[in-house]
Amino acid sequence: MSDSPPERVEWTFQPIADPRVHERVVDQITFAIRAGAFGVGERLPSVERMARDMNVSKPTVGEAIRVLAGRGVVESRRGVNGGVTVTDDNIPITLLKLTDAPNDTSLRELIEARRPVEMEIARRASQRADAVDIESMEDSIAKLVAHVGGDGELRLHFDHFFHYAMGRAADSELLAYYQHQILQGITVLMHDYFIKQEDPDVVVDLHRRTLDAIKGGDLRQVDEVMDEHLAYLERAVL
Repeated sequence: MSDSPPERVEWTFQPIADPRVHERVVDQITFAIRAGAFGVGERLPSVERMARDMNVSKPTVGEAIRVLAGRGVVESRRGVNGGVTVTDDNIPITLLKLTDAPNDTSLRELIEARRPVEMEIARRASQRADAVDIESMEDSIAKLVAHVGGDGELRLHFDHFFHYAMGRAADSELLAYYQHQILQGITVLMHDYFIKQEDPDVVVDLHRRTLDAIKGGDLRQVDEVMDEHLAYLERAVL
């Protein structure tokens, strides 16, 4: 692991038009955290900046910050040296349920939508991943291995971090956000399965072979291993 933090591209929050506005703000912030734009110990942009970027009021952003702080994800401090700091990048299931969009999307639809999105993400990652991206994916696998047989929530956290790292490597913010929404929806509906039934050793093996294919840069190999990777969950659902 390198001693200095990797240089990041400036993050851009998107305008929001939704009756559940503060929940959409929470979702954008949690996506930015899980996507690696803001790590633990780093500050979010100012409330004023986020309100302007998302086209919402400062009180709306403030409410979102209070929700995140209440779940232990961020800490807000006043004063010259204050601001909003990320304290945990493991987003609790209660927060995912809060921000999961209220619609009639079925588990089958989410699983089916996941295939084209993550297949394309993996293909792009194999062509665009840099050393920092590869290191992030390797780190997520190492941490996943360390939690096999341990805390199921942390294991799921590092399982998902591999996919978010792959999304960053694809260098497509829109695809990465689609992936975020799909993974979030699936997690809410299948949380017990991931914690109690999924075989973590199979997941580790799939992640390792997916990363090997991405590093190799052969699209045929990427397609083959991703087909197997995606089919593992598809078989459990469909």
